[in-house]
Amino acid sequence: MSAEADSTAHVATRVYKPAMGTGWWTRKRHYFWYIVREFTALPMAVWLLWFLIEIQRSGSVTTFRPGTSTAFVIFSVICLLFALYHSVTFLSLAGVIIHIKALDRPVPPRAIVLTMFGLWFVASIVIGAVLIGFGR
Repeated sequence: MSAEADSTAHVATRVYKPAMGTGWWTRKRHYFWYIVREFTALPMAVWLLWFLIEIQRSGSVTTFRPGTSTAFVIFSVICLLFALYHSVTFLSLAGVIIHIKALDRPVPPRAIVLTMFGLWFVASIVIGAVLIGFGR
């Protein structure tokens, strides 16, 4: 046996022990709201599945009548709140994530955030108008 193989045979394997417990996200308010934001995707996914099931139950998209189930309407309102929270927290970070230069000067982060919220508002109006137009 060579000296190199003998020296590596006596090295003990180290095991990684995570320093955080299971409730690490409850210790700081910032962590808690981060986990809440990440959780908001789950109810929205459940809502989408429920919505597709409601359409399937109606027989076709043309005979679908939304709002016939009280539970579905209540869950939809709750999911809307989750979706708004998710969107607002994401768009609020746009100034940190997006870096744009205009005329060789950086655009202020606040201007980027306001632009993102403005585009969100315009997109909501356009989509709402299209949906109302198709509903007639």
